[in-house]
Amino acid sequence: MKRDVEQITYNWLLMRLFLHISVPFLLLLVSANPAAAQLFGFGIEGGARLSTDTHGTIGSINSESKRYIVGPRVDVHLSHSFSVEVDALYRNVAFSAFENSPVVNELIRERANSWEFPAIVKYRYPGFRAHPFLGAGYDPRVVHGADITNGAFASGVVSGITTYTYLLNQQSPTNYKVTNGAVVSGGMDFVAGPVHISPELRFVHWVTPFLNVNQSGSAGSSRFNSSRNELFILFGITWH
Repeated sequence: MKRDVEQITYNWLLMRLFLHISVPFLLLLVSANPAAAQLFGFGIEGGARLSTDTHGTIGSINSESKRYIVGPRVDVHLSHSFSVEVDALYRNVAFSAFENSPVVNELIRERANSWEFPAIVKYRYPGFRAHPFLGAGYDPRVVHGADITNGAFASGVVSGITTYTYLLNQQSPTNYKVTNGAVVSGGMDFVAGPVHISPELRFVHWVTPFLNVNQSGSAGSSRFNSSRNELFILFGITWH
């Protein structure tokens, strides 16, 4: 638990440092160049995951991921109707899986950090004060964290007595390969002067799951995967 708190605090401090450095610079750029103010928008994107993020058949499985997702956002206006949105979104990924059999009693816990960098081309319908929009794009994801294992494993039989090997809070760093996703989104863009507020629904289909555990053998088969399809409700606030 202490490790989890320290990791979340570390990522929050990194985000605050990024905002403290980038926001004053971007405001200076916009104020000094009116054309930049028309071309770029800067703000924050945040919301919650509506769908499940894990599934499988390994004993008892519980998702312990936080549903929130948040990060900085940049809009680049290509024309009156077309724009590109680029985000850097952080969320926490966590789960626990328990398996019990005559030879093993094991609890595995995963604690990881996920960073996504979606780039979305958006079409905003003109002629409305509240502009409906549709978007589609590409979403790479980087996940890194740690596995924590507790358990007892049968390791042999001595004089008719089964012996066990015990593991307690065995930790190992975990770095997954970059996974790629396709994004579609839709929502409304409400304009109040230079401020844009844009609620949306966003669907992401991952080409491959970042977590892909499939095991088979004489004792049976087990499977545990991160979801390939996810649905989010998001709110963006940007200054143009």
